[in-house]
Amino acid sequence: MKKRLPQEWIFKVSLLSILLMTMIAPAISSALPLMYGAFKHQSNAAVETLLTVPNFGIIIFLLLSPFIIKIIGEKKTVLLGLSLALVSGILPVFSSTYSVVFVSRFLFGGGVGLFNSMAVSLIPRFYQGNELSTMMGYQSATGSLGSAFMAFLVGYLVTFGWHATFLIYLIALPIMILFATFVSLDQDDQKTSQPTAHTVQKQTINQSIVGLAILIFLTFVFFFALQINLPELITSKKIASLSQVSILSGISTLVSIPVGASFGFISKKLHNNIFPIGFGLIALGFLLVAFSSNLWVISTGIIIAGIGFGISVPFIYVQMARTAPKNSTNLASTILLVATNIGVFLSPTIVNFASSLIGKTNAQTNILFSCIVFVILSIVSLIVVRSRKQAITTGSAH
Repeated sequence: MKKRLPQEWIFKVSLLSILLMTMIAPAISSALPLMYGAFKHQSNAAVETLLTVPNFGIIIFLLLSPFIIKIIGEKKTVLLGLSLALVSGILPVFSSTYSVVFVSRFLFGGGVGLFNSMAVSLIPRFYQGNELSTMMGYQSATGSLGSAFMAFLVGYLVTFGWHATFLIYLIALPIMILFATFVSLDQDDQKTSQPTAHTVQKQTINQSIVGLAILIFLTFVFFFALQINLPELITSKKIASLSQVSILSGISTLVSIPVGASFGFISKKLHNNIFPIGFGLIALGFLLVAFSSNLWVISTGIIIAGIGFGISVPFIYVQMARTAPKNSTNLASTILLVATNIGVFLSPTIVNFASSLIGKTNAQTNILFSCIVFVILSIVSLIVVRSRKQAITTGSAH
């Protein structure tokens, strides 16, 4: 079979397709209220853990991934991860036992974790410069497309009960076929790409990567609070049904697609101002969601927050690709992914604890507290950008 080149659209689609799996673990969030009733002997916190435990599986298998790659190679590792995600993803369709669902959710995350770092690090392997920024934007758009499609599908499937919502993970099958057919890795690419896992290279991190890891951790801890608390907020105010909540999430996610697709252009125009603007938009969106009892205003808030998130996260990964030490992109992306998944996994615990410090813990308080955090992040990033610009101006004057 003819080897596909990075410039070919089918190669790009196949390479980006695995990113769909990295974004859809929490897609069944709108089914949580039904699952509270199904698992009456479990606390609400325990049921919410079913939403976040895949991220713990991702962390564990991310750390195991380099060793598995050395044994079977990169491409087979990706296909193994997709196979595990497929089987464990749909297992809850056939079980009503909490422990079975819990383990299957952990293993789903494990499957994703096997290829999660490669889903990011393979892009700078094949693309550089402006094309890298464009592909990073496509990365965000691909994740948003997958999340939106799954949200719409869950909105339909939830009407048949919470079991049916897990059928969304069948998407792993066509992704496996695409990746297996059109993407060549390992020995096939050693002549033209960065060294693979079979080549011994010392990888290191620097202060910039540590800072970006902390930033992405905070971003996901407090942004994910919206996804966890939105169903309870809307249903408790009797604004919409569970099916409508899922559809609303899908519509809001769709906004991130043009934002991600045009990220290369946005990055050229805004440069480092992306952080204060992006975090500011997230804060504004959260504020509208927290205080409104109108579905349209809440929808607007979610869309605004989605735009802010859609420009902030890709810029973190662009900064990672630009500042990571030589031959250390894979390690840097792994660190950021671990920070991301720890953030998502701990989000309910951290946000609920933080909200309890200011009085009470409920959906509205959790979203409002997260809003305050993004206001702080926006202000701090603005100060950093201005101080760096002033330092450069002062230096050039001398």
